[in-house]
Amino acid sequence: MEQTLYTICAIAGGSLVVLQLILQVFGLHGGDTDGDLHGDAGGGGDAGDGHGDTFFGVLSFKALTAFMGIFGLSGLAMLERSESLGLRVAVAAGAGFLGMLLVGWMMRGISKLHASGSVDLRNAVGKTATVYLTIPGFQEGRGKVTIDIQGRSMELYAVSAGGEIKTGRRVSVLSVEGDDTLKVAPL
Repeated sequence: MEQTLYTICAIAGGSLVVLQLILQVFGLHGGDTDGDLHGDAGGGGDAGDGHGDTFFGVLSFKALTAFMGIFGLSGLAMLERSESLGLRVAVAAGAGFLGMLLVGWMMRGISKLHASGSVDLRNAVGKTATVYLTIPGFQEGRGKVTIDIQGRSMELYAVSAGGEIKTGRRVSVLSVEGDDTLKVAPL
């Protein structure tokens, strides 16, 4: 009876973990990042908002299936030893609990890796750029600059706050003009 319980837990838990992995690889995992049972898809929050409790933060479906699989495998491994029933169950439950905490911790870490991918041009203000195409003087036309913003090298339109700025000159970004243009001044 005990061996059957461990076998069922190991097979069911392992199968569900593999199924979840396959679904996540193909983007069919349902949209939330870690499947928390308490509804906090982001996995974070402060203790005062009702979602920051550490114990309930690891209770995701993935963590519970990991508990079940590790509990079953540990229990089967302990059957090989002639220990008492209580010790076998305690070791299996302890290993399953540690596995559940580890998976929950990893899912919380993964959920914090979110990035929108959008560049905010306001982050260019105060940075240095290089003129790529000559910028006409006194905002009478646009040239282009290359600049690193948020870890990306970008080519953007630029207008001059003063006179003409030739290709290759270093400039400082003063402000953002419109949706895609920087106002610059030579260094």
